[in-house]
Amino acid sequence: MMKMIKKKTIIFDMDGVIFDSEVTYMQELMDFFQMYDIHLTIDDCKKVIGVDSRLFDDIVYSWWQNKTPKDEFLEILDNYYQSIDRNYQAILNPHVLSLLDYLKTNHYQIALASSSSKQLIDKALISSGIFDYFDLITSGMAFQESKPHPEIYLYTIEKLHARKEETLIIEDSSPGIQAAVNAGIDVVAIKDKRFSLDQSQANAIIDDIIDVKKYI
Repeated sequence: MMKMIKKKTIIFDMDGVIFDSEVTYMQELMDFFQMYDIHLTIDDCKKVIGVDSRLFDDIVYSWWQNKTPKDEFLEILDNYYQSIDRNYQAILNPHVLSLLDYLKTNHYQIALASSSSKQLIDKALISSGIFDYFDLITSGMAFQESKPHPEIYLYTIEKLHARKEETLIIEDSSPGIQAAVNAGIDVVAIKDKRFSLDQSQANAIIDDIIDVKKYI
């Protein structure tokens, strides 16, 4: 049950919350492996939703069929990603900007805590013009444990000097939601309409990110 205490700090996940990026990432992965005659399915790609970069590397290498050693594979994959110029502005979720404006105007603390690398996070936020809204940006790559471990969220609220009961986390993936639950912080999930993600542990599931305003 949602704690009926006014929220002062809002922490966003990035992929699937700020950006409708999961389909884009999956298509990029499938296109990459297809170039090497390896066919991936959507169900394969669902395994990397919400995971950090280290676990991502392990999972995608398991699909590589030992064509090369892992370090060579990761270099090939990295070169492929470097060649892609993603248009993050185009996949910014509707009403994100409106919500960020509302939060900033009303003096909420705003943070982002994503399993992605800091380099990717910065590129996405800067290129879409929303970087300056965030008081703190935290990458899961800075921690030993990844979601569903609560470490990234506990660190974020500590850095912001925020109280758990005055904080709300916005998530979409099962590991992310579980990380919030494990941290003892209320979490609202953006409804998954594509991948049958288990969002049952969230305090509430909303259709549109602007509906966050109902819970703060």
